[in-house]
Amino acid sequence: MAADEGTRRKKIRAKDVFEVYFLKHHRYDIITIMEADDEDEHYSVIVNFLTLFEEHVEVAESLLASPVKLLPVLDMGLLRAALKVMDEVKGEKEDLSMKTNIHARITGLPTCPELYRHAVPRTSDVGRLLCVSGTVVRTTAAKMLEYQKDFMCIQCKHVFTVKADHDQYYVMNKPSRCPNPEECYCNNFTPLGASSHPLHTKDYQEIKIQEQVRKLVIGTIPRSLWVTLEDDLVDSCKPGDDVLICGTVHRRWLPVVRDSRPNIDLVLKANNIAIHNKQRSGNIVTDEMREEFAEFWEHHKYDPLRGRDIILSSFCPQVYGLYVVKLAVAVVVVGGVQKIDTSCTRIRGESHLLLVGDPG
Repeated sequence: MAADEGTRRKKIRAKDVFEVYFLKHHRYDIITIMEADDEDEHYSVIVNFLTLFEEHVEVAESLLASPVKLLPVLDMGLLRAALKVMDEVKGEKEDLSMKTNIHARITGLPTCPELYRHAVPRTSDVGRLLCVSGTVVRTTAAKMLEYQKDFMCIQCKHVFTVKADHDQYYVMNKPSRCPNPEECYCNNFTPLGASSHPLHTKDYQEIKIQEQVRKLVIGTIPRSLWVTLEDDLVDSCKPGDDVLICGTVHRRWLPVVRDSRPNIDLVLKANNIAIHNKQRSGNIVTDEMREEFAEFWEHHKYDPLRGRDIILSSFCPQVYGLYVVKLAVAVVVVGGVQKIDTSCTRIRGESHLLLVGDPG
């Protein structure tokens, strides 16, 4: 009981510190969100951890020590700050509307081995806040996730909420008996609301990232890790993107079945995603390369197919022939331009490649 009371006091104190922080450093961001038209949309406020650490060292260290408990408190502090800003500027601006779907996204973690990883996290990292870099190799379709559900006890009519468990693939585990504080021991509950129209839903997606080969030791096989995305992080990246994901490491397993061995996997629950594709391409392409590219095609402007063959011959020059295969590889390497159709759906510009035959 004493430990629970101490944890509760720490959360209340952290909530107050976070509220003061947002009022001091992110007032303009909050007002900008309030000026948006869509009230049901999800919005993010980027929190620089180093700034938070300078403001309040103890709370920032607590955030690193217990991120699973304090990241929701960080969002609550942001919501409280938004309510206070709304009350302060309500008379000055009339076009503001309160947004409840706002999230604090952490960035700027100290670049030390304890917090930054180029490799897949280990079991010892469970429950920690980490920044993991990698390349997106797979994305699932965006889905609608029911993250909580309301139930009512048949006997005492007590209404309570059951939240989906992220670590068990969002399974909702109903209590064994009624949680009514008046000691109702009934175990028969009925869900509130229609099953076809759930009340509490959010966007959900999973992506798989792979360790970047250029950052590994020669001869090491890159490993992969599943990452769960929620709310505005959904559809924020696509396969092929180099990303830096800040999130918490969790164990995840399916519900235990008798006479069946449970499989436990590591998964990263993302809090923030940064894409570094543009920065990488900007560093690689120099002015000298652009001039060399322009001179090459100026020389072959009357015979572009010959220029294409010269480029293809540089792909695996030790392999004779196979020009069609090399042409397909060249097209995939060059990539394409991302398109957005009339329904605001993103269409990837990179083509797929399937090579059938001897891996050598």
